[in-house]
Amino acid sequence: MGRKCKCVKESATYSLFCVRWGVNEMNGHQKQKEASAKMIEDAFFQMIEEDDYAKITVSEIAERAGVARRTFYRLYDGKEAVLRAWIEKIFQEYRRECGKLQNYDIGQIAGEYFSFWYGYRERLMLLHRNGLDVWMLYHMAGPMSQQIIGQRIAEKVQEQMNVEYFMLFSAGGFANLLYSWIADGMDGTPEEYAQKVSRSILCFIKPAVGL
Repeated sequence: MGRKCKCVKESATYSLFCVRWGVNEMNGHQKQKEASAKMIEDAFFQMIEEDDYAKITVSEIAERAGVARRTFYRLYDGKEAVLRAWIEKIFQEYRRECGKLQNYDIGQIAGEYFSFWYGYRERLMLLHRNGLDVWMLYHMAGPMSQQIIGQRIAEKVQEQMNVEYFMLFSAGGFANLLYSWIADGMDGTPEEYAQKVSRSILCFIKPAVGL
């Protein structure tokens, strides 16, 4: 009886989510899976705002999200996986928004990069307060960032030179700059920070022609 009540409660929560976010219930299982993931993600960030990440349990996240523990574990293997999935989702959004670069304009790249992440300032600061920014930095400097940078470099440039080292350099550099900005409270506008960063970099590095 308890299990049945839990399922009914979860279904009702999903229906309320559909009304709020305009999800068509007729789209079936995939939409419900996405809705459950969104509710878990929101619950995760709500809870790390109220308590330390280390003290939060999967059971508490599931209860706050209005889903069963088994639903949580169908989607994630633990609370760290919720954060990892969020970062991957944000990177995919950044990839869709940023197009090819015919020339490597450090000012343009910095402006786009920091403006994008500024839109997630509240959540980034939550991660910082919970000591998760170093973990986040590791993922930001990893393969996802390198792939995005590689995607933005024009094909003609990639045909002329090996861009692997440049991708590694750029991914790590921008991730560390974002980390530093978060640690400083992300004060000022992203445009101001991008200008400061680009001016400093250009004092030491002469941009390669054609990148």
